[in-house]
Amino acid sequence: MDATSTILIADDDPGARLVLQRLLTREGHRVLMAQNGAEALRQSIEYTPDLLLLDVLMPEIDGFEVCRQLRNHARLREIPILLITSLGDQQSRVEGLSAGADGFITKLFDMAELLAHVRTITRLNRYRRLLSEQARFQRLIELSPEGIAIINEESRLLLVNPALVALLEVPSAGYLLGDTLLNYLHIAGLDRYRAGIRALMQETQQVWRIELDLISVNGHAIPAEISLGRFRDQNGAFAQVIIRDISERKRTEAQIYRQVSRLTSLHTIGVAITASLELPATLAILLDRLIEELHVDAASVLLFNPRTTMLETACNRGLPRDLAEVAICAEEGLAGMAFRSRQTVSLATFPSEMLISPRDQMLAAAFATYFAVPLQARDEIKGVLEILQRASFTPDEHWWTFLEALAMQAAIAIDTSSLFEDLRRTHAELKQSYDATIAGWSRALDLRDRETEGHSERVTELTLRLARWMGIPEDQIEHIRRGALLHDIGKMGVPDHILLKPGPLSVNEWAIMRQHPVYAFRWLSAIPFLQPALDIPYAHHERWDGSGYPRGLRGEQIPLAARIFAVVDVWDALRSDRPYRSAWTEEQTIAHLQSLAGTHFDPAAVAAFLDMIGQGRRE
Repeated sequence: MDATSTILIADDDPGARLVLQRLLTREGHRVLMAQNGAEALRQSIEYTPDLLLLDVLMPEIDGFEVCRQLRNHARLREIPILLITSLGDQQSRVEGLSAGADGFITKLFDMAELLAHVRTITRLNRYRRLLSEQARFQRLIELSPEGIAIINEESRLLLVNPALVALLEVPSAGYLLGDTLLNYLHIAGLDRYRAGIRALMQETQQVWRIELDLISVNGHAIPAEISLGRFRDQNGAFAQVIIRDISERKRTEAQIYRQVSRLTSLHTIGVAITASLELPATLAILLDRLIEELHVDAASVLLFNPRTTMLETACNRGLPRDLAEVAICAEEGLAGMAFRSRQTVSLATFPSEMLISPRDQMLAAAFATYFAVPLQARDEIKGVLEILQRASFTPDEHWWTFLEALAMQAAIAIDTSSLFEDLRRTHAELKQSYDATIAGWSRALDLRDRETEGHSERVTELTLRLARWMGIPEDQIEHIRRGALLHDIGKMGVPDHILLKPGPLSVNEWAIMRQHPVYAFRWLSAIPFLQPALDIPYAHHERWDGSGYPRGLRGEQIPLAARIFAVVDVWDALRSDRPYRSAWTEEQTIAHLQSLAGTHFDPAAVAAFLDMIGQGRRE
């Protein structure tokens, strides 16, 4: 028995307990002691000793009763028990054996005889334990749901369990014993398997795990995870092989991969819908994803044209050109059926009695399976999504779920594009109305002030040329155009007797006249559409040196658009005939602008303007 063996001594004599303790401790045993029967039972239950040396004559509960109770205990009934007794009569021995004792030692024992008894019983106990463990191990192997085998260095099978027999679909374990595991591995995994065996047998690796396909005797491919562990005994080196069927895991992984891929596709389409309102581009992405994820041969989106009541191909993948160019009446054919009924049409084959339209007959000649899904958004039917396959097949639930999600996104894309087109058209119409109104205001002002008739249109055109010449971004040009047209809109608030006065204005009249930029600001700032155009009407009378009005802005405090316009405004005024003077010559006007650069005008704006008109003269 090894040094971890536990022996319980139960005796009411302290001297006897001490002698036995010293003797057995020297032998390397762990010794427990009890001084009566009740304590012997308690310690047996707590420690499960490997051997019990039990005195017969103890108070309260004698050794016979302790023995009987232990033999009736489910967990403790196999503990070896040696009765220590001074009773030598035959009846006592019979009673002890009947109680379950394994042997007797007299109180006046010979130490050598006692040790021989102990060694014999513990050796038998160890052997029984070994057999029990072996049986449990064998049972575990037999009950294991995973294939288990022992192989030698040549991969020959020396032991196999029922799970491996079932996995490889062989008649019995004997069919496999002596055969090589290599015969049941797919050729694609042989090199990796051999590399693992070499690493194990050469002791460069203790454990090896690999995934590959097994091939059963019936030719079925079985995805498997193979774990190899090396061990050695007196007969040489071997490997324990655990083979787990991972078919279900592979199916689950494939399903998860498909779901992730399809969710990614839906996200990509959603991003396309959000990022671009160009319907052809979005539908192209949608059909590309549909073909890839659903593994079909062709797909198309037919949109309903309310003007012609036809279903027209907006985008397609895989359809012959002659089919893609055919428009069909929304009341006819398979696509028309899906459109009218708002129900999916699913055909594993093309029934001849349903092939009424020429287009359906052409489809039936090229494809075997047909699906048509109505595209509906906000309770309005937008068109039909068609899916076609050259070979017959039956979609599963996941296929249908993804198709329905794609159809929903297609309908959203179509509806979003339609809403955007309506919005863009409305915006264009509104913009035209605004611009017409602005032009009307400008003409009305010119008609009121005969001296400046046509002035607004001329300065507007010239201001836009100068703005572009100076590199102002195009998205600001439209605001400059509106501001130029409306530059004197504030004069609508100046009384006629002041605005149309033929002679010089008084100080008070000038004060009123100089309020027209303020009037323009008050009127136009209340219109959000015209707020970006306020710079010119509000600031075109400001001067570079700060002497202008209405706010006395200086230098670059003055908005650039207003600085540009101020140069053009004076140029047009001087170059035009007025009742009180004739138009100046170009040379006179240029000299005047140059003289005011840095005081009245932004020098850079004057220089740019003169460069521009000079370039015009050269051309």
